[in-house]
Amino acid sequence: MSRIFLTTLSLLLLLLAPYAAGEGYKFKDSQFHNLFPFLGRDEDSNTELTGDSPEDKKQFNDRTPYSLPKNAVQSTSKMGQGFYDQTCPDVEKIVSKTFAQILKDNPGAIAHVIRLQFHDCFVNGCDASILLDYTPSGDNVEKSSSFNGLLLKGADLIDDIKAKVEEKCPGIVSCADIMAFSTYEAMAMAGLPRQRAVGGRKDSIISLASIVESNNLPLPDWTIDQMMELFGRKGFNIEEMVVLLGAHSVGMAHCDFFMQRAFNFNGTGKPDPVLPKDVVNELQKACPNGGTALFRNPPVAFDTTPTVLDNLFFQEMVQKKRTLLLSDSHLYEDPRTKPIVEQMANDHTLFPKRFPEVMYKLTSLNVLKGTEGEIRKICRSTN
Repeated sequence: MSRIFLTTLSLLLLLLAPYAAGEGYKFKDSQFHNLFPFLGRDEDSNTELTGDSPEDKKQFNDRTPYSLPKNAVQSTSKMGQGFYDQTCPDVEKIVSKTFAQILKDNPGAIAHVIRLQFHDCFVNGCDASILLDYTPSGDNVEKSSSFNGLLLKGADLIDDIKAKVEEKCPGIVSCADIMAFSTYEAMAMAGLPRQRAVGGRKDSIISLASIVESNNLPLPDWTIDQMMELFGRKGFNIEEMVVLLGAHSVGMAHCDFFMQRAFNFNGTGKPDPVLPKDVVNELQKACPNGGTALFRNPPVAFDTTPTVLDNLFFQEMVQKKRTLLLSDSHLYEDPRTKPIVEQMANDHTLFPKRFPEVMYKLTSLNVLKGTEGEIRKICRSTN
């Protein structure tokens, strides 16, 4: 079966741009990076969504989490929990043990793996194509793209876990499944109820940087309308869009991502007026040296619990108007998304419930299975 490339996928990338003395903090028109995972649930088809016009509601009502555009998701009928119970019964234990050991030395592994999973699934499906260093075609791979190569972390963690699995079950478990199992393990380590991941994915032999870069990445100053249109094409409604941005409940952002909001918003020489003074002071204190080299600015946590998947990201947005990324700030400014943000902030049980529900959808996106693809022995190269 031929593989359908999802050239309309995207995730938001923010540029890490050097500071030019005397010119302030500026964004370029390319090389952006940001995390937007995506979620859904059956009840959404019966929930009226907030919108400014009947067209808004018409676009996003009546979408269930699995009613994606035609050909967007292949059938997962042969996938399931316990997929390796006969062929590699210890695989999930191996992943769990290895990930726990990694986490002792690298608390950021939780955010890295979740983000890596998203980068893989939303470019060309959950096929571990993001892990390839090269392909037989000789084309530039996803990992080499400017949108991935300099910023993306976590591939080495999957290498370590894959090596442990290969010792026990050589040639049995795909890299795509190991990524999914690792993602579910990261979610459990971040405080969510433990669940078994679905298995049965195969690995791609194709990875193309051109797919990452072919108008598939929205800019960080996009309006909610622009994001809604993109997410709508992918089959996600506005509520799902907000919940998916809740992936920022874990992880950190370097000052390069957001410092223009604290120092020179839109070239005004003043901070972003949306940010309260105490937040501006916090960000200016965290990012005092605008002239430092890329990646040398200190990272700042998205919320006060950067290794826990909880609703504090939304709480701080509502109670303190604290956001790092400009794209996040739009969520509380737009009347269509603000009520959803407030719901997530006010009910501490809702986001932890919704996130696992939508991760099933994410990790099932456009998978290879059966005779498609292969099971790589090494995740960085095809067999």
